[in-house]
Amino acid sequence: MTSPFPAIAEVACIVIEGTDARRFAQAQFSGDVDALAPGHWQWNAWLTPQGRVRALMHLANPGDGRLLAILRGGDADVVHAALSRYVLRMDVTLGLRRFAACAGEPGPARIARAEPDGTVVLGYGTRSLRLGSTITESDPVAQREWKLQDIRQGWPRLPPGEPEFLPPALGLEHLGAVAFGKGCYPGQEMAARLHYRGGHKYRLCHLRGAKPLAKGPWQSSDGTSAWVLEAVAHPDKTEALIVAPHINASSINGLYNEYQVVSIFDT
Repeated sequence: MTSPFPAIAEVACIVIEGTDARRFAQAQFSGDVDALAPGHWQWNAWLTPQGRVRALMHLANPGDGRLLAILRGGDADVVHAALSRYVLRMDVTLGLRRFAACAGEPGPARIARAEPDGTVVLGYGTRSLRLGSTITESDPVAQREWKLQDIRQGWPRLPPGEPEFLPPALGLEHLGAVAFGKGCYPGQEMAARLHYRGGHKYRLCHLRGAKPLAKGPWQSSDGTSAWVLEAVAHPDKTEALIVAPHINASSINGLYNEYQVVSIFDT
């Protein structure tokens, strides 16, 4: 039977189980896991001790005793292996699964549920993410529209490779993925310093222009460096989510004179 929901990607997920699952996640991740109620999901991240983002995720609590760290980019095998080294004596098991991700109908924002067939559904408001076990070929039209909505909402995905970005560069406070009123976690000191003292020079931006952009490091015609996280081409324009120097939109428009800054997703 063909699914009524178009496939958009394969998604990696770290399944966190055991009596200490919440305590483990609260100690490791930058968001407030204690505030994650059953039947909900939240933005969260895992930082290096130096404060760089090595995993970005939707952390879901579907209410069945598991926590699901649904990774947004990065290298799932590397993250799983590194995170497993911190289990120590806790009653926690970390499994790595890969789901078929499909674009679903509108669903209440931040709601997570497990359906009888095992499908996990995350509500995004105007859409929903459905995670199932059957891997099917992605629908390029649905995939393009999904990426475009991510760009417009300021929802980043990590590129592969070593951690490059500090939390402000990915708009983690804008997303609610960094907490400052909980206990210690890796990278907390740097995250707090950037929050209270500022000084980080990069921010997440939604860019629109006539010329195509490729994902990865990008240098404008005047030599200014940026990083293109995602880009979607229309017939007459391109929209992209980039990490760019933290200056006002009119100045960025001057630097990247072929493009217009639509939004800056600040802290």
